[in-house]
Amino acid sequence: FVNYLESWYQNKCLSNSTSSSTAAYYYWMIFNVIEPSLPDKERAVDDIDAEYLNALLACINQKNENTAASAYRFLRVFIKDSFEPDTGDYELFFQLKKYSVLEKDPVLYTAEQLTCFLSAAKKDNTSHYLEYALALYCGLKPGEILGLKYDSFDLEAGTVTICGLHARNYVSADRNGGDNSQSLKYSGRKLRSDSNYRTVPVPEFLFDEIRERRYLNEGILLRYPGLAEEGALCLGPYGKVKTLPTLNTRLKKITQSYGLPRISLGDLRYMYLADLIKREKQFDKIMKLFGYANPYRMLGLCQQIADIQGETLTINVPFPEVFYYKM
Repeated sequence: FVNYLESWYQNKCLSNSTSSSTAAYYYWMIFNVIEPSLPDKERAVDDIDAEYLNALLACINQKNENTAASAYRFLRVFIKDSFEPDTGDYELFFQLKKYSVLEKDPVLYTAEQLTCFLSAAKKDNTSHYLEYALALYCGLKPGEILGLKYDSFDLEAGTVTICGLHARNYVSADRNGGDNSQSLKYSGRKLRSDSNYRTVPVPEFLFDEIRERRYLNEGILLRYPGLAEEGALCLGPYGKVKTLPTLNTRLKKITQSYGLPRISLGDLRYMYLADLIKREKQFDKIMKLFGYANPYRMLGLCQQIADIQGETLTINVPFPEVFYYKM
C-alpha cells in the first residue's frame, strides 16, 4: 500500500502540485505517519478496503488524535484523486470513519496572573519579552512576529504593518537519506499581495522595547556577521531568527517556574482578542485587526472567548452581510 501511495505521490502529486509545502506535507504523511502505523504491511493493494483503512486510522488515533484527523483528510484526498466516481474503490471515500481535530479552549489569564507573567518574562534572561508582548498587545501571529523588521514599525503613527512572515518549509526528497533527505528549514516570505497586509496599533511603551532590542541585535551582529536577515527584529543569541518552538519552550519554563497555567504564544494572542472585543464593538474592525477573513470562524472564536470569561458577546455583527462570505 505504501508503494502505491509513493507512486501516486511521485507521478501525480508532485507533477500537479504548485505548493512545495503541500507536497512535503504529503511525503511526511505517507512515510512518517501511515507507513509506521499500517495494521498489515503485506496487504496487497487490491485487498485494501474500508475495514483496513479504518484500522489504520484507529492505530494512528491511539498515538495522536489530531494526527488521525490529518490522516483522514489525506486519505480522502488520495481516494478522490486516484479513483473515478461511481466505482467500488471510490466508495471508500464515504466509508472512512471521520476523525476531527480536537478544539482546545484558549487559556486566558486573570489580571493578577498576567501581571506575574509579564514581570517574569521581563526578568527572564532569554530576552523573549518583546515577542510575547507583540502577541499580547498587538495580536500578532507567531510567524508574523518572527518575520518583523525594524521598518515594519511606524513610530509617528504608532503602528506596525504586517507584510510578511517567518515560517518553516519542509524540503523532502530521497527516502534513503543523504544530501536529499528530509530537512526542516525556516525562512521569511512576503504575503501574497498588498490586500493581505494589515496595520495594527502598537502601545507606545513597546517602541522603547524595540529600540532596546535593536541595540542588543547590533551587538549580536558584530559577533556573528552575515548570519541574520537584514533588519530582522527577532534575532537569537547567534544571529539567526528565532523559531516558534524556542519561544514556546521558554514560555513553558516561565509558567512552570511561577506556578502559572501553561500557555502558548497563541494563547497570548487570544488574550489580545479578549481585550479587543471589550473595547471594539464593530465586528469588521475586529476581524481586520485580528487578521481573520472568515466571519464564521471569527464570530465563533469571539463567542468562545466570551463564554470562557462568562460574559455576553456584545459586538455589532453586520447581518445578513456576514453570510455572503464564500467558504
